[in-house]
Amino acid sequence: MDAVIEPVRVSTEIPRHFYRDAPQDAHQRRRHQAVLSLLRELPPGRVLDYGFGWGDIAWAAAKTHPDLHAVDVEQRRVEFARQQYAPIPFDRCRPDGVDFADASFDIVLSIVVLPFVPDDEAYVAELRRVLRPGGHLIIATKTSQFLPRVWMRMSGQRDRDRNPAPGIRHHDAADAASLLERHGFSILRRKAFYDPPFEARRNLADIVNGAFEVAGEALGLVDTAPYPLFLARRED
Repeated sequence: MDAVIEPVRVSTEIPRHFYRDAPQDAHQRRRHQAVLSLLRELPPGRVLDYGFGWGDIAWAAAKTHPDLHAVDVEQRRVEFARQQYAPIPFDRCRPDGVDFADASFDIVLSIVVLPFVPDDEAYVAELRRVLRPGGHLIIATKTSQFLPRVWMRMSGQRDRDRNPAPGIRHHDAADAASLLERHGFSILRRKAFYDPPFEARRNLADIVNGAFEVAGEALGLVDTAPYPLFLARRED
């Protein structure tokens, strides 16, 4: 007998914009636009949303690619997504992998999951494992603000060497690209999405950094963006 999923109680820990019929916030709109614009370029196929968060991108993605399965490590997210975004199948996965056979999917989505996994090499290897040869990966990660990254490069550090909080690692676009290429992916497209400008205004550096991001967004630059995004293909 299937387990009964109790309704998720309204919680202040789940932002209202993740609910199915709620208006999106500005960050969410930008994230959806960037991800879905790449997904719409791909032909129909079996899709895995690996680390679906609260389920809102899976719901949007299923409108053009309905053969979609979504997994996440947190049961509370699974229960919320099942309640809000049925009939998409949402399931819990293991922290170290998913229980799907090799080459099970034509497309895998991984949207800002990479900074939170305990082993990024093992995670990308698992993304590759479940993709069929020639299948496509849409992956987004997070990096630090542009000006601190410039300073780190001048001092010989990489962005991933900086831990912004326990359990979180940043990857700049170059590090993320190298990680994908090491695991047999060819990068077809590089994009990015930005937070609304000048959200952080604690000091002059934040304002200057916001100006760089406004210019970078207008020019379509990836390197200045806090969220690099890649469309990649699994090669044999």
